[in-house]
Amino acid sequence: MRILLIAAALLAPGTAWAASGDIGCIEAKLGPTAMQRIGNGVVAAADKGENPAAALDVDRDALLAARQACRASSSWSPAAVQVAVSYTQGRATKLGAETALRGDGLDAAKLAAAYAALPTQDRKSLIEKASPGALAGVTAATNSARARRHVLLFYSALAAIEFYPAEFAGL
Repeated sequence: MRILLIAAALLAPGTAWAASGDIGCIEAKLGPTAMQRIGNGVVAAADKGENPAAALDVDRDALLAARQACRASSSWSPAAVQVAVSYTQGRATKLGAETALRGDGLDAAKLAAAYAALPTQDRKSLIEKASPGALAGVTAATNSARARRHVLLFYSALAAIEFYPAEFAGL
């Protein structure tokens, strides 16, 4: 039951935190079109072996403006800004990865359930450096190297969505 609840929360449409001063503020200011564009860019960069941060270039001005507006309206510390930006990147990457997974013939809902079944330490490891257990979960999803890259992006995005709000709340 816990796995289903986590998976449902991770796959819920829309922004869970749209209020000014909350971690979803930047995403709300960017809007769904920019978020999808950023996510698609992250996946495309990863597929080409390029730096995924370059995916932000197209929306850099909008991202900077959103970040500044959220920081000013809520008096965020620099650490809170960084966590909120990382969370926003995770949300955008999830959108791009879902699109890529559909193209790979994989079901994002089933993958979210498989992600939720991983032990907490393996899920959390996906934020920085994936643990062997997390990588085993990615490997179990598909035999295709390209699809595995998309699963890894998806799982990393789910980890950002799962763990950054608690970090943000503690700042």
